Amino acid sequence: MSRDSGRPGGTYLAGWLFADLLLVIVLVVLGSEVPAAAPDPHPSQTAAATAAPDPSRSSSPSPTPSDTARPGGLDPVTASVGVRLDPDALIAGSPSETAELTRQVNEEIKRYAGRTAAFVMVFGTVRSGGAVDTGRSDAYATAVARQLPQAAPRFFPPYSEKIIRGYHDSGQAVPSGTARIELFFLLS
Repeated sequence: MSRDSGRPGGTYLAGWLFADLLLVIVLVVLGSEVPAAAPDPHPSQTAAATAAPDPSRSSSPSPTPSDTARPGGLDPVTASVGVRLDPDALIAGSPSETAELTRQVNEEIKRYAGRTAAFVMVFGTVRSGGAVDTGRSDAYATAVARQLPQAAPRFFPPYSEKIIRGYHDSGQAVPSGTARIELFFLLS
């Protein structure tokens, strides 16, 4: 008579137990990894510091958290500014419309003095017969995006489609001729 009750055998369970234990060990090892120390920006000072200490010199206090540098990157808090122009005149390169864009942009970015835009998205809206014309909206947003570095060269990065880019905005409540400029700043 067979004693098979439908339960898995001991070797089958041992294999799963071994796999689970291996997974736990991998997680413990990965969780205990210590990041590599950053390279010393002043190697000559480090060599001097490892030499015999000079008793006549007082030791400097250790840096406070506010003294240490923060990692670089984009600030997760974004800002948005808006301009209203004649889209067709700006697309055509009208000097007066370009000057008006410069005026409006500089007025809008005054509140961000001392900051630098690292990544910029421009959302343009142009309507034809009440509906958003996506082709003209894209062209308008791109025309605004191309002019931003000339409008405020210290604030905006040089033009590149990778970091300043135009898109259409098909929001129903957005008036025609509006360009919304979404700003992503560098961490300071």
